[in-house]
Amino acid sequence: MSARSAVAQQRGADEEMLAGVDHYRDSHLLPAHKAALALADTYLTSPAEMTDAVKQEVTAWLSPVQVVELMLKLMGFSSDKAMVALGLDFDEVRTFTMD
Repeated sequence: MSARSAVAQQRGADEEMLAGVDHYRDSHLLPAHKAALALADTYLTSPAEMTDAVKQEVTAWLSPVQVVELMLKLMGFSSDKAMVALGLDFDEVRTFTMD
């Protein structure tokens, strides 16, 4: 299990929700969740090619504050990609919260 999945479960995500992430367009996830995942997909794969459809979906379901929060989290989460690519990822997932 990834660190993000472990944190998501701590925050209330269940197995069904996590399973729907990979194929979110065809899942039973809420429209706001699908919009957040569409933004994440675009940011992580080709941010310069964000379509008007994704922009409309995001603005329809997420507030500006939610978009900023999501983008900051995506930037933080994607910073670990270099560690994974170098094989320096942690073997054991340890989660923490600042709550």
